[in-house]
Amino acid sequence: MRQITKPGILGVLALLLGTVSTAGAAPEPPKLLVLVVFDQLRGDYVARWSKHYSKDGFERIKAEGAWYDNCHYPYAGTFTGPGHASLMTGCSPNDHGIVGNSWFDRKSGKVVNCVTSPRHQRVPAPIQREKQDPAKDPATTGTAERLIAETFGDVLKKHTQGKGKLVGLSFKDRGAILPVGAKADAAYWVDSKDGMLITSTFFRAAPHAWVSKLNQSRMIDQWFGKNWDYFVSDLDYTPESGPDDIRYEGKGSKQGITFPHPTDGGLKKPGSAYYSALYNSPYGNEFLLGVAKTAIVAESLGKDDVPDLLTISFSSNDSVGHCWGPDSHEVMDMTIRTDRIVAELLKYLDATVGKGEYLLCLSADHGICPLPEVAASKKLDAQRLSAKLVQTTILKHLDKTFPSDVPAGKTKWINSTSNGWVYLNEKVLEARKLDAKKVAAEVALAASAIPGVARMITADQITSATAEKLMNDPILAQMKLSYHPERCGEVTFVLKPYWLFGELNATGTTHGAPYEYDTHVPLMVYGKGVQHLRSGQKIAPQAIASIFADAVGCAPPAKAAFQVPQGLFAEDQPK
Repeated sequence: MRQITKPGILGVLALLLGTVSTAGAAPEPPKLLVLVVFDQLRGDYVARWSKHYSKDGFERIKAEGAWYDNCHYPYAGTFTGPGHASLMTGCSPNDHGIVGNSWFDRKSGKVVNCVTSPRHQRVPAPIQREKQDPAKDPATTGTAERLIAETFGDVLKKHTQGKGKLVGLSFKDRGAILPVGAKADAAYWVDSKDGMLITSTFFRAAPHAWVSKLNQSRMIDQWFGKNWDYFVSDLDYTPESGPDDIRYEGKGSKQGITFPHPTDGGLKKPGSAYYSALYNSPYGNEFLLGVAKTAIVAESLGKDDVPDLLTISFSSNDSVGHCWGPDSHEVMDMTIRTDRIVAELLKYLDATVGKGEYLLCLSADHGICPLPEVAASKKLDAQRLSAKLVQTTILKHLDKTFPSDVPAGKTKWINSTSNGWVYLNEKVLEARKLDAKKVAAEVALAASAIPGVARMITADQITSATAEKLMNDPILAQMKLSYHPERCGEVTFVLKPYWLFGELNATGTTHGAPYEYDTHVPLMVYGKGVQHLRSGQKIAPQAIASIFADAVGCAPPAKAAFQVPQGLFAEDQPK
């Protein structure tokens, strides 16, 4: 670790008198640390459409900073919540506890969201809506209390004796909350019902003045009625992406399959459908960039010698990718526009903080699977598997294997299949004196025979696996890093590559698998002290937590498991 310390009075006097050498002195830390997350920016996109990028965005980082193009999450459950939690804790779901966007909570008997709780309320309070139930409104109850590992923000607060500011921003609540952590001075996201920037009582009792001003200005409404059309109007996107009229693409919020896409949500004035359309377009990212610029100035980030932290998670890439898929005109256009967002952010940081005074890390929370129909057209084994069929098959098998006086089909064997895990009904097992491990094994046996299921993995297989077994079974090893005993179920699915759960006429695509298309994300580092390099070294995005800690001279988060890549900083180079 680079120890960055400031000399005491005697040390300063010695320096002034010239009685000590300054050779080899540790560098001053960056004034601002910036984490930029583009939700679902798959790792290959940074190179895939590079001929259409500007010189000031991704290409600037490639030319002046570090680019690790073989960066992968080491765990299996590649969802939004786990990705955002992993980046700044430096560990995986088995340690930080965010095993998915949601999971079944055995204590309450309910599925819980990774960043919501009925104990906290929306700030500012919402205008009363008909049939509103705050306890069931995820946008009103943001909290970081389910995150059980220390974040870089936590250690930065300790290192700076509380003086370093922590600001987290996103369109999504989990994108705003999980990277910045529980000690955030500001964490804001968007309520898609009314377009308000909000936080919760977990963080503060009233919004910052600059947030209130943004809400009053209705900056978010400026794209209402503006169509999303091609960024490069004279370019044929098809050869570099795929056709623009794939039947199994989604239509968003009344946006249609093909360009141009309206963003009014079918409304005559801004409302919930418009905010959903905005989120499902590049304009959602433009809005968030404007919020970030405002926050940098209003919070005086990077304006003194105490390092601050800003985390920005751009969510719209994820919505667009889910809807139209990675081989679409829309994702290609979105990524080209993403490059311009990067360029504008770097330019703004240069102007407000100063070039060479900040350190920026750019990554994503997960990748994305191609539309199964697109994969199948390329002669890959790919289909959509009916979740209803799988569940029916499992329940019939359990009824047959463990007969009772209860009529077939009437036993509630399963509490939930949240987050890809099967949560068995403990009350049923207790009443029938059945061993959970044995029932889980039967669930695995029944589901494993279904076409499209690669394998089923039980919690017992994970917890009993030896080091040698994990070494020889990469999927099991990935699953172990996703497994938390109090939050995961008794058995989980691993579908074949390119297969997705989906019912008849399903559209769009998703992520969450242990395969390269979901684990591969970019890792780019730019700014103070960073060496210019491109590396094919296998690396994990969780290294960012250690990179930031090293840059300010403090210890990484307690459970951080990934070190700073050798040679990233200039002083790491051999003399």
